[in-house]
Amino acid sequence: MEKIKKNIKDLYDDLKSYQQQKIDNFISNFNIINDLSVVTLSSENIICRKCKHNKFVKNGISNGIQRLKCTNCNSTQFHDANTPLYNMKLKDKWPDFVFIMLDAEQSKTCKNISKELEISTKTAHRWRHKFLSSLNSVSDLEILEETELDEVYFPFTVKGVIGKEKFDVYIAPDHKDNIESEFRIEEKQKEEEHFQSIYMCIHNRNSDFDFIQIKNQKKGIVSEADLTRIMQDIDISGKTIITDKEPSMKSFLRKKEGVNHLTFKSSDMKNGVIEQKNVHNNNINNTMMLLRNWMKDFFGVSTKYLLNYLKWFRFMRKFEIFKLEKMLKLTFLDKNSSQRFNDIFKDYVTFVRL
Repeated sequence: MEKIKKNIKDLYDDLKSYQQQKIDNFISNFNIINDLSVVTLSSENIICRKCKHNKFVKNGISNGIQRLKCTNCNSTQFHDANTPLYNMKLKDKWPDFVFIMLDAEQSKTCKNISKELEISTKTAHRWRHKFLSSLNSVSDLEILEETELDEVYFPFTVKGVIGKEKFDVYIAPDHKDNIESEFRIEEKQKEEEHFQSIYMCIHNRNSDFDFIQIKNQKKGIVSEADLTRIMQDIDISGKTIITDKEPSMKSFLRKKEGVNHLTFKSSDMKNGVIEQKNVHNNNINNTMMLLRNWMKDFFGVSTKYLLNYLKWFRFMRKFEIFKLEKMLKLTFLDKNSSQRFNDIFKDYVTFVRL
Protein backbone atom coordinates (compact mmCIF):
# COMPACT_ATOMS: atom_id res chain seq x y z
CA MET A 1 0.00 0.00 0.00
CA GLU A 2 2.84 2.38 0.84
CA LYS A 3 4.36 1.68 -2.56
CA ILE A 4 1.09 2.53 -4.31
CA LYS A 5 0.76 5.76 -2.32
CA LYS A 6 4.34 6.69 -3.15
CA ASN A 7 3.75 6.08 -6.85
CA ILE A 8 0.64 8.28 -6.81
CA LYS A 9 2.55 11.03 -5.02
CA ASP A 10 5.36 10.81 -7.58
CA LEU A 11 2.84 11.10 -10.40
CA TYR A 12 1.24 14.09 -8.71
CA ASP A 13 4.62 15.80 -8.25
CA ASP A 14 5.38 15.32 -11.96
CA LEU A 15 2.21 17.15 -13.01
CA LYS A 16 2.18 20.78 -14.07
CA SER A 17 0.95 23.29 -11.52
CA TYR A 18 -2.41 23.87 -13.22
CA GLN A 19 -2.98 20.09 -13.35
CA GLN A 20 -2.19 19.80 -9.65
CA GLN A 21 -4.64 22.62 -8.98
CA LYS A 22 -7.41 20.73 -10.81
CA ILE A 23 -6.79 17.64 -8.69
CA ASP A 24 -6.73 19.72 -5.49
CA ASN A 25 -10.07 21.31 -6.40
CA PHE A 26 -11.53 17.93 -7.33
CA ILE A 27 -10.57 16.38 -3.99
CA SER A 28 -11.73 19.45 -2.07
CA ASN A 29 -15.15 19.37 -3.74
CA PHE A 30 -15.59 15.69 -3.00
CA ASN A 31 -14.67 16.17 0.63
CA ILE A 32 -17.50 18.68 0.83
CA ILE A 33 -19.92 16.48 -1.08
CA ASN A 34 -19.21 13.39 0.99
CA ASP A 35 -20.10 15.31 4.15
CA LEU A 36 -23.84 15.23 3.50
CA SER A 37 -24.61 16.97 6.77
CA VAL A 38 -22.86 20.10 5.46
CA VAL A 39 -24.44 20.05 2.02
CA THR A 40 -27.98 19.42 3.19
CA LEU A 41 -27.89 22.17 5.83
CA SER A 42 -28.54 24.86 3.26
CA SER A 43 -31.81 26.65 4.03
CA GLU A 44 -32.60 27.09 0.34
CA ASN A 45 -36.08 26.19 -0.84
CA ILE A 46 -37.17 24.34 2.30
CA ILE A 47 -40.96 24.00 2.33
CA CYS A 48 -43.19 22.63 5.07
CA ARG A 49 -44.58 19.24 4.09
CA LYS A 50 -47.96 20.09 5.63
CA CYS A 51 -48.74 23.77 5.04
CA LYS A 52 -46.13 24.67 2.35
CA HIS A 53 -44.81 27.51 4.56
CA ASN A 54 -41.09 28.37 4.20
CA LYS A 55 -40.13 29.77 7.62
CA PHE A 56 -38.55 27.44 10.20
CA VAL A 57 -36.67 27.38 13.47
CA LYS A 58 -34.25 24.69 14.61
CA ASN A 59 -35.84 21.97 16.72
CA GLY A 60 -33.06 19.64 17.86
CA ILE A 61 -31.06 16.91 16.14
CA SER A 62 -32.16 13.31 15.59
CA ASN A 63 -29.77 10.60 14.32
CA GLY A 64 -27.34 13.33 13.35
CA ILE A 65 -29.90 15.18 11.18
CA GLN A 66 -31.22 18.63 12.01
CA ARG A 67 -34.95 18.83 12.72
CA LEU A 68 -36.89 21.98 11.89
CA LYS A 69 -40.15 23.40 13.24
CA CYS A 70 -42.52 25.30 10.98
CA THR A 71 -43.38 28.73 12.40
CA ASN A 72 -46.80 28.58 10.77
CA CYS A 73 -48.29 25.19 11.73
CA ASN A 74 -45.71 24.04 14.36
CA SER A 75 -45.15 20.72 12.58
CA THR A 76 -41.62 19.33 12.54
CA GLN A 77 -39.60 17.68 9.82
CA PHE A 78 -36.04 16.68 9.00
CA HIS A 79 -33.88 19.15 7.16
CA ASP A 80 -33.63 16.83 4.13
CA ALA A 81 -37.42 16.36 3.85
CA ASN A 82 -38.69 16.43 0.24
CA THR A 83 -35.20 15.72 -1.15
CA PRO A 84 -34.05 12.35 -2.58
CA LEU A 85 -32.15 11.74 0.68
CA TYR A 86 -35.26 11.76 2.86
CA ASN A 87 -35.56 8.50 4.86
CA MET A 88 -32.59 7.05 2.96
CA LYS A 89 -30.68 4.52 5.05
CA LEU A 90 -27.48 4.35 2.99
CA LYS A 91 -26.90 8.06 2.35
CA ASP A 92 -23.12 7.64 2.24
CA LYS A 93 -23.49 5.66 -1.01
CA TRP A 94 -25.51 8.36 -2.80
CA PRO A 95 -22.46 10.21 -4.27
CA ASP A 96 -21.18 6.93 -5.75
CA PHE A 97 -24.64 6.20 -7.13
CA VAL A 98 -24.88 9.62 -8.83
CA PHE A 99 -21.40 9.14 -10.29
CA ILE A 100 -22.50 5.85 -11.90
CA MET A 101 -25.68 7.45 -13.25
CA LEU A 102 -23.67 10.21 -14.93
CA ASP A 103 -20.74 8.12 -16.12
CA ALA A 104 -21.16 7.35 -19.83
CA GLU A 105 -18.74 4.41 -19.58
CA GLN A 106 -20.53 2.46 -16.84
CA SER A 107 -23.53 0.18 -17.27
CA LYS A 108 -26.57 1.66 -15.55
CA THR A 109 -28.83 -1.38 -15.25
CA CYS A 110 -30.21 -1.90 -11.75
CA LYS A 111 -28.46 -5.26 -11.57
CA ASN A 112 -25.04 -3.75 -12.25
CA ILE A 113 -25.62 -0.80 -9.93
CA SER A 114 -26.71 -3.09 -7.09
CA LYS A 115 -23.59 -5.22 -7.57
CA GLU A 116 -21.29 -2.18 -7.72
CA LEU A 117 -22.73 -0.50 -4.60
CA GLU A 118 -23.75 -3.67 -2.72
CA ILE A 119 -27.40 -2.65 -2.50
CA SER A 120 -30.51 -4.53 -3.58
CA THR A 121 -31.87 -4.17 -7.12
CA LYS A 122 -35.09 -2.81 -5.59
CA THR A 123 -33.09 -0.07 -3.84
CA ALA A 124 -31.16 0.66 -7.06
CA HIS A 125 -34.45 1.05 -8.96
CA ARG A 126 -35.93 3.31 -6.30
CA TRP A 127 -32.80 5.47 -6.13
CA ARG A 128 -32.70 5.71 -9.92
CA HIS A 129 -36.12 7.31 -10.08
CA LYS A 130 -35.50 9.51 -7.06
CA PHE A 131 -32.46 10.84 -8.90
CA LEU A 132 -34.32 11.20 -12.21
CA SER A 133 -37.12 13.07 -10.43
CA SER A 134 -34.50 15.69 -9.59
CA LEU A 135 -33.34 15.94 -13.20
CA ASN A 136 -36.81 16.98 -14.31
CA SER A 137 -36.25 20.51 -13.03
CA VAL A 138 -32.52 20.98 -13.59
CA SER A 139 -32.85 23.15 -16.70
CA ASP A 140 -35.95 24.20 -18.62
CA LEU A 141 -35.68 24.31 -22.39
CA GLU A 142 -35.29 27.80 -23.81
CA ILE A 143 -37.04 28.14 -27.17
CA LEU A 144 -34.63 29.80 -29.61
CA GLU A 145 -35.18 31.53 -32.93
CA GLU A 146 -35.35 28.29 -34.96
CA THR A 147 -36.95 25.25 -33.37
CA GLU A 148 -38.02 21.87 -34.74
CA LEU A 149 -41.23 20.19 -33.56
CA ASP A 150 -42.25 16.60 -34.22
CA GLU A 151 -44.20 13.82 -32.54
CA VAL A 152 -42.22 10.74 -31.53
CA TYR A 153 -43.75 7.35 -30.83
CA PHE A 154 -42.91 4.60 -28.36
CA PRO A 155 -44.72 1.29 -27.83
CA PHE A 156 -46.97 1.28 -24.76
CA THR A 157 -45.23 -1.11 -22.38
CA VAL A 158 -46.14 -2.54 -18.98
CA LYS A 159 -42.82 -3.94 -17.82
CA GLY A 160 -42.87 -6.36 -14.92
CA VAL A 161 -45.61 -8.48 -13.34
CA ILE A 162 -49.10 -7.04 -13.78
CA GLY A 163 -50.71 -6.26 -10.45
CA LYS A 164 -47.50 -6.62 -8.47
CA GLU A 165 -47.07 -2.91 -7.80
CA LYS A 166 -49.03 -1.27 -5.01
CA PHE A 167 -51.16 1.77 -5.52
CA ASP A 168 -50.09 5.00 -3.86
CA VAL A 169 -51.80 6.23 -0.71
CA TYR A 170 -53.68 8.93 -2.58
CA ILE A 171 -56.25 6.25 -3.51
CA ALA A 172 -58.89 5.81 -0.80
CA PRO A 173 -58.50 2.39 0.91
CA ASP A 174 -62.16 1.43 0.45
CA HIS A 175 -61.87 1.92 -3.33
CA LYS A 176 -58.33 0.65 -3.73
CA ASP A 177 -59.02 -2.91 -4.93
CA ASN A 178 -61.62 -1.95 -7.51
CA ILE A 179 -59.51 0.87 -8.93
CA GLU A 180 -56.42 -1.31 -9.06
CA SER A 181 -58.23 -4.14 -10.84
CA GLU A 182 -59.88 -1.77 -13.30
CA PHE A 183 -56.68 0.06 -14.16
CA ARG A 184 -54.56 -3.10 -14.53
CA ILE A 185 -57.05 -4.49 -17.04
CA GLU A 186 -56.94 -1.17 -18.89
CA GLU A 187 -53.13 -1.26 -18.95
CA LYS A 188 -53.03 -4.82 -20.27
CA GLN A 189 -55.55 -4.10 -23.00
CA LYS A 190 -53.54 -1.13 -24.24
CA GLU A 191 -50.38 -3.22 -24.36
CA GLU A 192 -52.03 -6.14 -26.17
CA GLU A 193 -53.71 -3.81 -28.69
CA HIS A 194 -50.31 -2.23 -29.48
CA PHE A 195 -51.11 1.27 -28.30
CA GLN A 196 -48.36 3.85 -28.70
CA SER A 197 -47.22 6.51 -26.26
CA ILE A 198 -46.81 9.79 -28.11
CA TYR A 199 -44.46 12.59 -27.04
CA MET A 200 -43.65 15.94 -28.53
CA CYS A 201 -39.96 16.49 -29.18
CA ILE A 202 -38.96 20.16 -29.16
CA HIS A 203 -35.47 20.60 -30.58
CA ASN A 204 -33.53 23.86 -30.82
CA ARG A 205 -30.88 24.30 -33.47
CA ASN A 206 -28.29 24.63 -30.68
CA SER A 207 -28.66 20.87 -29.92
CA ASP A 208 -30.79 21.34 -26.78
CA PHE A 209 -34.11 19.51 -26.73
CA ASP A 210 -36.89 18.29 -24.47
CA PHE A 211 -39.94 16.02 -24.47
CA ILE A 212 -43.59 16.56 -23.50
CA GLN A 213 -46.15 13.80 -22.97
CA ILE A 214 -49.08 13.99 -25.40
CA LYS A 215 -51.25 10.87 -25.07
CA ASN A 216 -51.61 7.14 -25.73
CA GLN A 217 -53.50 6.01 -28.81
CA LYS A 218 -53.63 3.05 -31.15
CA LYS A 219 -53.11 4.82 -34.46
CA GLY A 220 -53.65 8.10 -36.26
CA ILE A 221 -52.18 11.58 -35.96
CA VAL A 222 -52.23 13.85 -32.94
CA SER A 223 -55.21 16.19 -32.92
CA GLU A 224 -55.09 19.98 -32.87
CA ALA A 225 -56.82 19.92 -29.46
CA ASP A 226 -54.01 17.75 -28.03
CA LEU A 227 -51.36 20.10 -29.43
CA THR A 228 -53.16 23.09 -27.92
CA ARG A 229 -53.33 21.35 -24.54
CA ILE A 230 -49.64 20.42 -24.27
CA MET A 231 -48.25 23.64 -25.80
CA GLN A 232 -50.41 26.14 -23.94
CA ASP A 233 -47.66 27.15 -21.48
CA ILE A 234 -44.84 27.29 -24.05
CA ASP A 235 -44.11 30.68 -25.54
CA ILE A 236 -43.23 30.35 -29.24
CA SER A 237 -44.33 33.82 -30.34
CA GLY A 238 -41.81 35.48 -32.63
CA LYS A 239 -40.04 32.16 -33.30
CA THR A 240 -39.50 30.14 -36.46
CA ILE A 241 -41.09 26.71 -35.99
CA ILE A 242 -40.13 23.94 -38.41
CA THR A 243 -42.43 20.91 -38.80
CA ASP A 244 -43.65 18.48 -41.43
CA LYS A 245 -46.91 19.21 -43.26
CA GLU A 246 -49.20 17.45 -40.81
CA PRO A 247 -52.62 19.18 -41.00
CA SER A 248 -53.24 19.38 -37.24
CA MET A 249 -49.84 21.00 -36.66
CA LYS A 250 -50.43 23.52 -39.46
CA SER A 251 -53.86 24.38 -38.05
CA PHE A 252 -52.50 24.75 -34.51
CA LEU A 253 -49.59 27.02 -35.49
CA ARG A 254 -51.77 29.10 -37.80
CA LYS A 255 -53.62 30.35 -34.70
CA LYS A 256 -50.40 31.34 -32.90
CA GLU A 257 -49.59 35.01 -33.31
CA GLY A 258 -46.15 36.00 -34.54
CA VAL A 259 -45.03 32.45 -35.41
CA ASN A 260 -43.12 31.88 -38.65
CA HIS A 261 -44.11 28.33 -39.61
CA LEU A 262 -41.87 26.53 -42.13
CA THR A 263 -42.85 23.07 -43.37
CA PHE A 264 -41.33 20.21 -45.33
CA LYS A 265 -42.66 16.99 -46.77
CA SER A 266 -41.50 13.90 -44.91
CA SER A 267 -41.45 11.69 -48.03
CA ASP A 268 -39.19 14.20 -49.79
CA MET A 269 -36.82 14.16 -46.85
CA LYS A 270 -36.60 10.36 -47.06
CA ASN A 271 -35.88 10.55 -50.81
CA GLY A 272 -33.22 13.22 -50.37
CA VAL A 273 -35.29 16.00 -51.89
CA ILE A 274 -34.81 19.35 -50.12
CA GLU A 275 -37.45 22.02 -50.77
CA GLN A 276 -35.73 24.77 -48.77
CA LYS A 277 -32.34 24.98 -47.16
CA ASN A 278 -32.38 24.37 -43.39
CA VAL A 279 -36.07 23.36 -43.43
CA HIS A 280 -35.86 19.86 -41.96
CA ASN A 281 -36.09 17.94 -38.70
CA ASN A 282 -32.71 16.21 -38.96
CA ASN A 283 -31.81 17.25 -35.42
CA ILE A 284 -34.82 15.39 -34.02
CA ASN A 285 -34.14 12.35 -36.20
CA ASN A 286 -30.50 12.17 -35.08
CA THR A 287 -31.47 12.61 -31.43
CA MET A 288 -34.07 9.85 -31.65
CA MET A 289 -31.55 7.49 -33.26
CA LEU A 290 -29.12 8.13 -30.40
CA LEU A 291 -31.92 7.76 -27.85
CA ARG A 292 -33.07 4.38 -29.15
CA ASN A 293 -29.49 3.05 -29.15
CA TRP A 294 -28.98 4.36 -25.60
CA MET A 295 -32.18 2.71 -24.36
CA LYS A 296 -31.15 -0.74 -25.61
CA ASP A 297 -29.08 -1.23 -22.46
CA PHE A 298 -32.26 -1.24 -20.34
CA PHE A 299 -33.99 -4.09 -22.20
CA GLY A 300 -37.26 -2.21 -22.44
CA VAL A 301 -38.67 0.72 -20.46
CA SER A 302 -42.10 0.81 -18.85
CA THR A 303 -44.35 3.64 -20.05
CA LYS A 304 -44.78 4.50 -16.38
CA TYR A 305 -41.15 5.62 -16.19
CA LEU A 306 -40.52 6.59 -19.82
CA LEU A 307 -40.62 10.36 -19.24
CA ASN A 308 -37.93 10.01 -16.56
CA TYR A 309 -35.67 8.18 -19.03
CA LEU A 310 -36.25 10.82 -21.70
CA LYS A 311 -35.26 13.54 -19.23
CA TRP A 312 -32.21 11.49 -18.22
CA PHE A 313 -31.11 11.13 -21.84
CA ARG A 314 -31.53 14.87 -22.38
CA PHE A 315 -29.37 15.56 -19.35
CA MET A 316 -26.64 13.16 -20.49
CA ARG A 317 -26.54 14.84 -23.90
CA LYS A 318 -26.72 18.43 -22.70
CA PHE A 319 -24.47 18.22 -19.65
CA GLU A 320 -21.70 15.94 -20.86
CA ILE A 321 -19.20 18.12 -18.96
CA PHE A 322 -21.55 18.93 -16.10
CA LYS A 323 -19.58 18.70 -12.85
CA LEU A 324 -20.52 15.81 -10.60
CA GLU A 325 -20.26 17.89 -7.43
CA LYS A 326 -22.70 20.46 -8.85
CA MET A 327 -25.17 17.73 -9.80
CA LEU A 328 -24.98 16.25 -6.32
CA LYS A 329 -25.71 19.60 -4.73
CA LEU A 330 -28.68 20.06 -7.05
CA THR A 331 -30.15 16.73 -5.93
CA PHE A 332 -29.56 17.59 -2.27
CA LEU A 333 -31.15 21.01 -2.55
CA ASP A 334 -34.11 20.07 -4.74
CA LYS A 335 -36.99 20.26 -2.28
CA ASN A 336 -39.62 19.10 -4.80
CA SER A 337 -38.07 15.91 -6.17
CA SER A 338 -39.52 13.75 -3.39
CA GLN A 339 -43.05 14.87 -4.28
CA ARG A 340 -42.41 14.33 -8.00
CA PHE A 341 -41.13 10.84 -7.20
CA ASN A 342 -44.24 10.07 -5.13
CA ASP A 343 -46.47 11.37 -7.94
CA ILE A 344 -44.97 9.16 -10.66
CA PHE A 345 -47.78 6.63 -10.56
CA LYS A 346 -50.51 9.24 -10.19
CA ASP A 347 -49.17 11.12 -13.23
CA TYR A 348 -48.88 7.83 -15.12
CA VAL A 349 -52.54 6.98 -14.48
CA THR A 350 -53.54 10.40 -15.80
CA PHE A 351 -51.38 9.97 -18.91
CA VAL A 352 -52.73 6.50 -19.69
CA ARG A 353 -56.31 7.75 -19.49
CA LEU A 354 -55.88 10.84 -21.69
